[in-house]
This record gives sequence, C-alpha cells and structure tokens, in this order.
Amino acid sequence: MRLGYSDAEAPPYLIRHDTQPSGVAMDIIRQAATDIGINLEFLRMPNRRVMENLKLGEIDGAFMFSFNTERMPNGQYPMKDGELDEEKRIAVLSYFLYRRKGADLHWDGHRLSGTDLFIGANNGYSIANDLRKMGVAVEEARTTEQNFSKLKLGRITAVAHQDLVADLYLEATDMQQVEKIYPPLSTKKYFLMLSHGFVAEHPELADRLWTRIGEIRDSTTRQVLPQYTDYMKSLERP
Repeated sequence: MRLGYSDAEAPPYLIRHDTQPSGVAMDIIRQAATDIGINLEFLRMPNRRVMENLKLGEIDGAFMFSFNTERMPNGQYPMKDGELDEEKRIAVLSYFLYRRKGADLHWDGHRLSGTDLFIGANNGYSIANDLRKMGVAVEEARTTEQNFSKLKLGRITAVAHQDLVADLYLEATDMQQVEKIYPPLSTKKYFLMLSHGFVAEHPELADRLWTRIGEIRDSTTRQVLPQYTDYMKSLERP
C-alpha cells in the first residue's frame, strides 16, 4: 500500500525525517499493517496534494485527517451502518487558540471577539476552514514554527493549533509571551482515509486495517509517546 502524509511536521504524530518516517501515527499504522500482512510505502507531500492524490487514486490512503464531509469525494473513512466508526480512529486532538499575552482576542466557547482578528493555522488543517466559516481571516503557513514566529512578530493575532503539538513546542522554545486560551476551539478525531478504488477492490482488507488500528491505538500510543515527547523537548530555540 502507498500511503500519503503531510510534509508539515506535527510532533509527536508526524516527525519529518529524511530516511525513516516516524511519529505516533506512523507507528500505529505501521504496526497495524504488519499485523495483517500489508507492506507499506510512505510518501511525504504537501497536505493539499495528499488529498488530490488520494482522489485521483495515485495513493491508496492518507493520514491523519479529521472527519469532514468535504473530504468524502476524495476517499473513505471507516464506517459502520452508514455512520463514522469512531472506534477506528488514530487519535483525538483538540484545537486551541494561542495569543500574545494581553492581546485583544477572546473566545467563550461560542463566539470569537476582539480587534484586528487575523489567525494563523497550519496549511491544510481543517481548523482553518472552521475559522473562515466563523467570518475570521486566516493565514496558513507550512509549519508550527512559522506560525508562532509570525505571532511573536505581531503579524497575526493568534495561532489555532492542536494543543498536544503546540504545548510541547512552546515548552521546548520557552516562548513565554504566548498564552493558551480556554476552552478549546474544537475537539476532533483523526483517521486513516483510504481511496475509493482501494476500498472497492479490497473491502475486507480495508476493514481489517481500520479495525486493527482501533485495536492497537491506545497501547501503541502509550508505548511510543515518551520517545517523541523527548524529541519535542530537544527542539532548538528559534
């Protein structure tokens, strides 16, 4: 199987590496595939190209993607009785807003308010479209580091990011002028999507892979997460 994934680093789930792809998501999928006898080839590319290639059938699957009906023409999520099968997820992650301390930006769980709102998000992340639907201007960047650098320079009002990744990044870089705003913007479950062609040709194999991911997800995450936490803490200061 050929699986596509974003070239934007999102530790601890996706770690950029020139030779061996790594990260919690990689480890879960790789182990699940090994358990059912599938050989995998991982292909790194820009996030939007991942979706394009999935739609064209040039790759067999793509990860990690939250459920979004706009993505369904591109590929398939694990389903059960016509509904999303959340037990076969890779992970659950929450998005939070991060602002410079004292910035005029407020979120009460329902409404975003403030002056000159301009939010940064990673390229291709679903939260960018969620914010645009709220009427907020969004600027996308390729990496977490680029977004927080723009926030530090005052080029954007806040960053919308998955907190597991953002919190570790801020701890590693000691960016004390940035604060996290509660409550979360949203909480989303993330999945391996498979191409329509692959599911049509190999429906039983597709279901076995999704099922195995759900079975080993929690134990694999507990096993491998410490090594990636250490990686995040070793990041150089910008």
